[in-house]
Amino acid sequence: MKNYELKVRNMLAQIAFVGTIGCLLAYRYFSVQVTTGLLIGLVTGSIYFLYLYRQVENVQVFSKQQAIEHIRGGWIIRLGAVLLVLIVITHFFKVNALAFTAGFFTMPALLFISGLQLVIRQIRDTKKCR
Repeated sequence: MKNYELKVRNMLAQIAFVGTIGCLLAYRYFSVQVTTGLLIGLVTGSIYFLYLYRQVENVQVFSKQQAIEHIRGGWIIRLGAVLLVLIVITHFFKVNALAFTAGFFTMPALLFISGLQLVIRQIRDTKKCR
C-alpha cells in the first residue's frame, strides 16, 4: 500500500505541474474567467481523485456486496459534487465551463498516460526476457 500512496502523491504532483503551466498559459492568452475555470477544474479533479483513492482504500476491508454498494454510493456522490460545482461556477460566478472541464479531465488524461507508460514498460520487459 505504501507504493500506492507514492503513486498518488506522484499523480498529484503531475496535476499540480500541468495545472501550473496550463493556468499560466490561460492567464497569458485568455481571460481571467478561463484561468479561474481551469484552476477550479484542476482543484475539483484533484479532490475527486483523492476521494476515489480513499474509497478504493476503504473497499479492502468490506465484503463483496458492501464493496459494490460503497463504490456505487461513492460514484453518485462524486458525480453530484462535480455537477454542483459546475452549476455554481457557471451560473453564479460566470466562469468558463469549457476551461473547468479541461481542468477536471487533466487527471484522467494523466492517469491514462501513466497507465500507457506502465503497459509499454511491461511489454519491453517481456520482450527482454525472451
